[in-house]
Amino acid sequence: MTAVEGDGQNGTKTPEPSAKFNATTRTTTASDIDSPHEPWTTVLETPCTFPPEIFHIVMLNLIKNPNITSSHLFRADIFYDSGETLSPSTHQNKYDLLPHLKSEYRPLPAEIPGYERIRTIVRQLIPRNPLLDKPLLQTCHLLHRQTEADMVEENMVLYIPHTRTADAMPFYHPAVSKLAFLHHFNHDTNKGTLSLSYLLFSSPDPPILTPKLSRTALRLLQTMHKHGQGHFKGYEKRVQLDRIIPQKRYQDTYTLLKGKYGRLLSEQWVEVTDPGKHVFEDIGIAAFLVELWREMYLLPGDSGTPGSEPEDTVNGSNEQDDSSTPSAFPGFVDIGCGNGILVFILLSEGYSGFGFDARQRKTWSIFPPDIQTHLQQRLLVPEILLSQQMTKLNPSGESTPHARTWHNGLFKQGTFIVSNHADELTPWTPLLAYLNKSSFIAIPCCSHDLSGARFRAPLATKSIRAADIATGTSTKERLPQQQQQADPTTTTNNNYSSDQSKLHPTASPSSGSLATTPAQKKMPSAYSSLCSYTASLAEAVDFQPEQEVLRIPSTRNLCIVGRYRSRSRSGDECRDGRTSDGEDREARVVQVRDLVEAEVGRSIEVVGRGWVERADGLARKPGSGH
Repeated sequence: MTAVEGDGQNGTKTPEPSAKFNATTRTTTASDIDSPHEPWTTVLETPCTFPPEIFHIVMLNLIKNPNITSSHLFRADIFYDSGETLSPSTHQNKYDLLPHLKSEYRPLPAEIPGYERIRTIVRQLIPRNPLLDKPLLQTCHLLHRQTEADMVEENMVLYIPHTRTADAMPFYHPAVSKLAFLHHFNHDTNKGTLSLSYLLFSSPDPPILTPKLSRTALRLLQTMHKHGQGHFKGYEKRVQLDRIIPQKRYQDTYTLLKGKYGRLLSEQWVEVTDPGKHVFEDIGIAAFLVELWREMYLLPGDSGTPGSEPEDTVNGSNEQDDSSTPSAFPGFVDIGCGNGILVFILLSEGYSGFGFDARQRKTWSIFPPDIQTHLQQRLLVPEILLSQQMTKLNPSGESTPHARTWHNGLFKQGTFIVSNHADELTPWTPLLAYLNKSSFIAIPCCSHDLSGARFRAPLATKSIRAADIATGTSTKERLPQQQQQADPTTTTNNNYSSDQSKLHPTASPSSGSLATTPAQKKMPSAYSSLCSYTASLAEAVDFQPEQEVLRIPSTRNLCIVGRYRSRSRSGDECRDGRTSDGEDREARVVQVRDLVEAEVGRSIEVVGRGWVERADGLARKPGSGH
């Protein structure tokens, strides 16, 4: 329904500018682009209310992130950007690098009568599957003109692919010679239109559009309109990706690993679960770890043996004099490794390490024998939970009846700990890293407390919550970035919510209503709370946790990385597993024991007995696909 409002002068009511997407076909009308030597066809047009500055913001975002408009694309690599200092007379800026570019990367020229070129960008579209499609170079011109005493403004973004024939065009790009978005805005009425035009390779009269070209035009215009109106209403992106590892590095490594292992693992899949999810999820995690380790450590040398056990000359040594020099890769351990795919990929890429899980998986049988020797069926029972009266494991784990089925969580110093959907082991991950002087990554899934029992995790540990109360810090700041912003359905109209609560004061399950109350809507999700809680456990043992939303096919895609330590008692900063705080092992054990008892509210002996009982029960369950 179109809203109406008074003009405040003569009492008449005029329609409010429409923000709804309402595409109109324009192929039979005159084109919006009047170029004497180029027969442009305006395909679609829709009304809009966002101003020119938002058009520029959104278009630049779409230029830099073409994956928004096409799921077949990874990203765009920018090879040239004239910036906003382009001179209309010379079409160059003061610091122009154009003369130094190879000819194939130079922008293709374009002139539209009446428009002034204000910026030029050359990008390369990178497809998700390079085996099916090739990258495509494309010139993007930003054009501008104003008319009628500056009250009407027009802005155009012109795309020119660097190819001369429709047959040479990749599948992910419309088979047209040029493409243009035109934003027409009247500052007097605050009304605008957004249109999309094609310049076809052939020029029939009237123009003939294939069904694919028509569908593509509709999708592109709808996406541009959605982002423009959303930005105009104050929408802010809730998730910022690639905060730890740059997008290009991650995606290049992912593409490489996907080509090497994706089809191989999918064709040999022996579990009943979907290989499309598990295989490519673990490939994505492996790509992230490879790039993370590239920053933290020296890469495995040619002299190293892939799949060998971690060496003891690793991060965590107090003998490192130059903390700026990366140390040798310390090896990894995947606790709760599930199907073992992540371990297989990392070992195959030359990273030493091993993985273990409470239950063996069918997938382990498809791996080569040298990989299978690094996958173990073992239960992790942290040594700190083992009392003097219970079975005691030494670091080698070979002196007790349970040696082959239990692991005490003590690894060679500095071993990088991987915890991927490890459930009961998730909250223990930063604690194990602290005890082992290690770095870690935790990707939470299901919520368990430090005793192994299911529970709804709070936002932070008890001590940190108490400190937040004392300092007046909001616990909301600890939430993962997805939920740090207010929910517009619960905050944009407080008066309405208040009125509804007055009209329906008993709207609750006890009154027979299953409707979600406003208070429930404002509660963070159980998953967000778990991620926040895991990060707070890392803080409690002096880590500076980092959080990243991984580009993997899973809704449980947030990871907590612990590679930096806070300022220690001795005043030295620790990073990448290097420790110089002088704490001995016993002091660490005491700190972790106190933390566990405070969080669970029971003695460490009681927690240990309960953990062992649950571990025995877990071992009897059949393995799943993960």
